[in-house]
Amino acid sequence: MVQNQNKARVMKVITERNLVSIMNDTKWRELQDAVINNLLFPPPYQIKYLLENQLHPEEFEADVSYWGDWKEGIVPFYSVEWIRVRPRYLKYRGRLVSPEVVDITDDFVKLLMELSIPYRLRSDTYYIYGYLKDTSILTL
Repeated sequence: MVQNQNKARVMKVITERNLVSIMNDTKWRELQDAVINNLLFPPPYQIKYLLENQLHPEEFEADVSYWGDWKEGIVPFYSVEWIRVRPRYLKYRGRLVSPEVVDITDDFVKLLMELSIPYRLRSDTYYIYGYLKDTSILTL
């Protein structure tokens, strides 16, 4: 019952903001499975839900030292406005040594292309939209 109410609130926001659905549950699941099964590591991401103003995590302007939770972190799919993916992370190598940047950008973009998932590249991060008003900003 709570999920139905939440979904109804999401649908109302989509209508009020004149948003277009870019991804559906099937596409999100395909992306989720491909990231988990085909990439060297699950890349970190920032997520924006339609019913919230807060971003998760709030700060995401630089490379991070953690991986993304692609198994349970991007649910429910129907409420995701967008995710911002940084397909690299800082690998710890010791206190006295700078961390190594592990970069899987090429593999991530190849995966998006293979799955026909539109995206937007901004500041070395990849936005994948659940809903969007202006689709002309997307690359396919």
